[in-house]
Amino acid sequence: MRRGFLTFIFLILFTIFIFISEDYAFAITASNTGLTGLWEYPTAEMPGDGQGRFGLTKATPYGFYFLDLAWLPWLEVNARFDTFNSIYTGQGRRYMDKAIDLKFMLWHTKDPDKWYLPSLAGGVVDMMGTELMKAYYGAATWRYGKFAATIGYGSDRLNGVFGGVEWDIDNWLTLKAEYSPLDYKQDIVSGRRVLTDDKLPKKKYNAGLVIKAPWGTEAAVSYQRGREWVFGISQRIDLAGPYIGNHRKTFDTPGDARVPCWDGLEKDKLISRIKNGIEKYVRVRDVDVKIESDKKQHNLYLAYENYGYSSHAEAMTRILVLLSAVMPDIDELTLIHKNAGIPVVKATFPGNLLFDIRTRSLRKEDPMKTAIFGWVDSSKAIEEPDAKNLLDKKAKHELKAMVVYEPRLDQTLWEAYMDRWNIDLVYQGRYKNGWQSIVDVRFPIIDHVDTSDYMGIYWEKDLNDKIRLQKAGLMYANKYSKNGRAWFFADGGWLDEEWFGLNAWARYYGGDGSWWIGARLGLFRDRDPYSFAGFADGVLAYLYGRMWDLHVVEGSEWYYTGWLQAGYHLDALDLDLNLSWGQYIDRDRGFKYEITRHWDDTAIGFWIVDADRDAPDKSFTKAGVHLEIPAEKWLGTMFGNSSSHIWEQNTILLSQYYMHSAREGATLRTPERMMNQLRPVAMKKNVEKMLREYCSFEEEREQDSKTVTSLLEYIFH
Repeated sequence: MRRGFLTFIFLILFTIFIFISEDYAFAITASNTGLTGLWEYPTAEMPGDGQGRFGLTKATPYGFYFLDLAWLPWLEVNARFDTFNSIYTGQGRRYMDKAIDLKFMLWHTKDPDKWYLPSLAGGVVDMMGTELMKAYYGAATWRYGKFAATIGYGSDRLNGVFGGVEWDIDNWLTLKAEYSPLDYKQDIVSGRRVLTDDKLPKKKYNAGLVIKAPWGTEAAVSYQRGREWVFGISQRIDLAGPYIGNHRKTFDTPGDARVPCWDGLEKDKLISRIKNGIEKYVRVRDVDVKIESDKKQHNLYLAYENYGYSSHAEAMTRILVLLSAVMPDIDELTLIHKNAGIPVVKATFPGNLLFDIRTRSLRKEDPMKTAIFGWVDSSKAIEEPDAKNLLDKKAKHELKAMVVYEPRLDQTLWEAYMDRWNIDLVYQGRYKNGWQSIVDVRFPIIDHVDTSDYMGIYWEKDLNDKIRLQKAGLMYANKYSKNGRAWFFADGGWLDEEWFGLNAWARYYGGDGSWWIGARLGLFRDRDPYSFAGFADGVLAYLYGRMWDLHVVEGSEWYYTGWLQAGYHLDALDLDLNLSWGQYIDRDRGFKYEITRHWDDTAIGFWIVDADRDAPDKSFTKAGVHLEIPAEKWLGTMFGNSSSHIWEQNTILLSQYYMHSAREGATLRTPERMMNQLRPVAMKKNVEKMLREYCSFEEEREQDSKTVTSLLEYIFH
């Protein structure tokens, strides 16, 4: 009976395969833990650059919550939070664990005609934290159209040779089956096995299917270990944006605009038309326009400051699109982008670029080849007769209310999951000469966070029900060299929920912004976590599961810090490598290594600190993840205007140990946050990407066959 039923199912599926459309995209689906793969094992395939998924899997007694991402074209990073539902701690709750998995695409066979050559990948599972499931693996995958086969070898709990097949029935359905020798006996938590002998696998085969929705949601169901139904759900994301769905940005231009000719054209009327169009269709401010025109030459200078977009490149692109619709043929166009009234980057384009944009016939070989991006040379910009008075400075005031969600996950807590909801009232001001300000008052509305001593989050007492001044202060950024490459940054005030203080940075940038050197100094003191804006009586210390307000000699409640810093930008990957060395809050010294990948206004980075004191059982002090997530990227501009708001978050992976060593203080806004997008090397690349998108009528993001997608290809490219 069972054999006949399976034969019937196979015949039905084979019939479907014969008649389905050939117009499909082969599947890249998640394993139980989120890493691209079969069910319990990885394959030598991975999402496209900047693509991935987040989701959860229920595989009793395991629960996996994951965020998986192709952080580099050849590196997949999977961050997950695991629950072991059969193991209870002394507090009477499930044991939880954080983990990070890595997969390196060593070689990617991109040519479908060479299906007989496998793609090769290798990596590590659970490389940081408790390392309860740590293992190494290598895999080879052959793909022939709708079919893929994988064979690999894994160490430790992966337990030897594994393999499996995938069959993409259609865009909406994928079948997967694998041979799984996974050794569950090695899953030992607090001295106890997660699966007892009577729950160990009966079979070493897993099989199931993945159903995919057009908007990127995927549901997985499989029968595993010969005794367990496993269910999972995930959502695909693309950091090139928008993250979810295919809603594309629209670049509005005057609907019935006709491009005029220079004959008999009055410059004042043209300038007025340009300003009115920008005011109506582009969210920038302090716009000033100068036109140099005679019988032989027509040049346009335009200065502006972005306030309405999280992407500075988007603001420039929108201005270019609008100018293409209203501007007569010109020889040269110069755009000057300002920040708080200070001119930062200057872009000079050939006039025929506006014609290419207007006809949407951007030159594919190198549309920005003759465009020049550089720092604004203040002396030259002001000396040019047609650029005088371009840099008018006016104040800009913004008021907004935001809903803020604060989740807390940690294995030391009574509860497995806690959170707090707040309403933030925010004022932001942009003034002249590089000055900005912010005032943020936080009103907790729903608080499920336990900050009690010993069993709560005792090191975050500020997570209470009090209305508090979250941050307030002044920020300053200005050049101290005429060539625009040397900058001074400062901020001061209530820097975040923990610190009051002052920061000062000095930076010198390379010609195109691809490298910089500098220093940072800081002066901080502890805030009282229970008052609106007051300070602690002395210094806050965290000992024996409690927070202590230690009285000290007057004047010694201030912390002094200082670092030497340097950074380098890898243009091909849009990747920043930063290094700092100096003294931290508690007078410990050491290095901080940072590596951050950018997708224009989106950034995801990893950092590690090696200071005088290491974390228990580790060879380093602490590590973490840095996020910069634009609000509008979730749904694009589907609900109206773009937003300039970028959510910033530093998540520390070693939990409560972070207050014992390598404390940095806080900032209102770092130089990286202010300047990364505005560096000429980044601005040019991102404007070109957006112009390509605008001039493309393709709905889907295409991958160039020349794109580097493997580590060996990158090394020898």
